[in-house]
Amino acid sequence: MIASEEKRNDFYLIRFHNMMRVYSNAPYGGGIGYSIAYMNRHVPLDYCTDPDKEIREFLRMNSLEGDSITVTMTACDVGRYQKRTISGKGFTVVIMLTAGAGNSLSIGSTGRKSPGTVNIFVATDASLSDMASLNLFQDIVEAKAQAFNDAQIRDKDTGKVSPGTSTDTVSLFVGNRSRNFKYAGRLSDIGKLTSEGIYDALSLIISKPCL
Repeated sequence: MIASEEKRNDFYLIRFHNMMRVYSNAPYGGGIGYSIAYMNRHVPLDYCTDPDKEIREFLRMNSLEGDSITVTMTACDVGRYQKRTISGKGFTVVIMLTAGAGNSLSIGSTGRKSPGTVNIFVATDASLSDMASLNLFQDIVEAKAQAFNDAQIRDKDTGKVSPGTSTDTVSLFVGNRSRNFKYAGRLSDIGKLTSEGIYDALSLIISKPCL
């Protein structure tokens, strides 16, 4: 599933052995399709440019082919990531994430300009259908929101508990294309284990400064 992990000061890069089915809201290489690698990259807090053009140039400068890489960005220190490897009955799940809560938003709030993004990477060799993959994607988002809720992460303007920040991303990569699993909600083995892994990893770092 995962061929290599490369870590530098301003990004980490996860390469896959083969193209993975991807479900992602990443600013570059997001959507539903296929991806050969994932990058989580540190950018300045005042980053304000066309991400498609800028990231493509950044990848070119680092000798990386940009058409099949999924890239997320954060002003947080990418060296402060959390990683989990979870094994279930017939599947493995790898989780990596970085998190900051400075830009936490309650629903309807416009927020503040401060370092705070949660970037969640999940890769699995489970044979998930598209429907099951979207089940799992929802599990991940719900686990993130639960971690924010239980840590009492609040919107600085409204004072309300926040479910996340304005720029959070989830990137889910599925390697097995047989698509035997039709469901992956939180009562399924993979949904339960993945959501618990996200919750535990995020809870360790969400209340700490991310720079």
